[in-house]
Amino acid sequence: MNKIKFSKKSFVYIIIVLLILYILFFDSASFYKTLNIKNKLVLLQHDIEDLKKENEQLKLENKKLENDKGVWEKKARELGMQKEGEEIFIFKESDGL
Repeated sequence: MNKIKFSKKSFVYIIIVLLILYILFFDSASFYKTLNIKNKLVLLQHDIEDLKKENEQLKLENKKLENDKGVWEKKARELGMQKEGEEIFIFKESDGL
């Protein structure tokens, strides 16, 4: 059987390569994990911006509902509400018969 002999120099190179691989991929602060965290951070920042825009739109809608009775009444009717004594007629579409 042939035995593979490693010199001290090649052994040091193997250790260095293994250490670099560990640092790049397996360490808690590895390059791979850091890149994933940065990508998640960018996605979360986009989500935050979208939610801020939606929040501003809801604040505007809320102010309209507080100040304009017409908008308030329109929203109430969209929810199926009616004024006292008012009759509502619901028309159903036919199945094409």
